[in-house]
Amino acid sequence: MENNKPRLSLDEQIQHLKDKGILFNIMDEDSAKQYLKYNNNYYKLTSFRKNYDKHPGGENKGKYIRLEFAYLVDMSIIDMRLRYRVVEMALDIEHHTKLQLLRKIDEYDEDGYQIVKDYIDLLDEKYRNYLFDELNRNRGNAYCGDMIEKYDGNYPVWVFLEIIPFGRMVAFYYFCANRFSDKEMKNNYYGLLTCKRIRNVAAHSNCILNDLRPHTAEHLTNKDIIKELIRIPYMNSNFRKNRMSNVRIQQIITLFYMHKKMVRSEGVALYESRELKKLMRRIDKNCSYYKTNTLIHGTFKFLGLEELSNFLD
Repeated sequence: MENNKPRLSLDEQIQHLKDKGILFNIMDEDSAKQYLKYNNNYYKLTSFRKNYDKHPGGENKGKYIRLEFAYLVDMSIIDMRLRYRVVEMALDIEHHTKLQLLRKIDEYDEDGYQIVKDYIDLLDEKYRNYLFDELNRNRGNAYCGDMIEKYDGNYPVWVFLEIIPFGRMVAFYYFCANRFSDKEMKNNYYGLLTCKRIRNVAAHSNCILNDLRPHTAEHLTNKDIIKELIRIPYMNSNFRKNRMSNVRIQQIITLFYMHKKMVRSEGVALYESRELKKLMRRIDKNCSYYKTNTLIHGTFKFLGLEELSNFLD
């Protein structure tokens, strides 16, 4: 079935939004055109409509209820700033996870070359070829190509960790967790997987907050994270469960938790905590936009809790 929709001009985009019931009382149509031309694309901006209800019947059936164009703009800005925080925090987690791996390898008195060889030998042919393809693609890389050429197939762990991507590092972390029979590392692995997923989303500039509906998470939240959330005073259990049943919010909170758990630098933790609080202040800037939208208002209320901001302290 073909679904080749033609590209709409700016005027057609505005008219289409008006036909859907979107209002231009706060940001007028000319300003909206300029925004769509220079600041954000139509497809990405309008994805935030998923968080709004439509009239179920009557003359406005199918049109959005009290949805201003300015609300979508504000959500897109918040989403952009959240993506920046996610990427930066994920980089912190990746760096400190590598440090933890090196400490564990020393603790278990492992040979730095042999453990990498054993990991590669354990991979089946398909995944071993994936690894070699990853490394070969980077042979000409100005930043790590010289390391690949120098050690070519006989990588010590301290080099291996510098030339593999985050996802491969998480897989190697799990291999080490099993090799050492380390329960804490095995538990960390699942949190790191979640960090990898939301990091990839943010790094590819995909929207995060454009679907906040509950019951989209495939898995239950880690019990240790739930314990942390339960400690937050006055948090209603239904409110917590409802928010954490959204896969995106679940991943964000898991990222916060893993940052606190893996990052050992007090300076880094303090910096990220301050930056996170700045983000929450930006969310509050136009809080009146969301008072009638229980889905968005409830999510921002949850993310804006002081105790969540202190997850990194």
